[in-house]
Amino acid sequence: MHGVEARTILGLKSTNFKIEKEGENYKFSVVGNGHGVGMSQTGADSLAKQGYKYQDILKHFYTGIEITKLN
Repeated sequence: MHGVEARTILGLKSTNFKIEKEGENYKFSVVGNGHGVGMSQTGADSLAKQGYKYQDILKHFYTGIEITKLN
């Protein structure tokens, strides 16, 4: 699995992470938040390849938005 896939599947904020095993559990330490200014191109591409629609991809990166048609 590539870092982008792991980030998307696990809902991590960045692909810059490390995993540590602690007993029966795994600890994810994440550094950063992508560019912190919006949508990740690689993350959006990964979601699109998994069959997500553009509306769902936008809502994934920009939580709490409403998509409407302009007149």
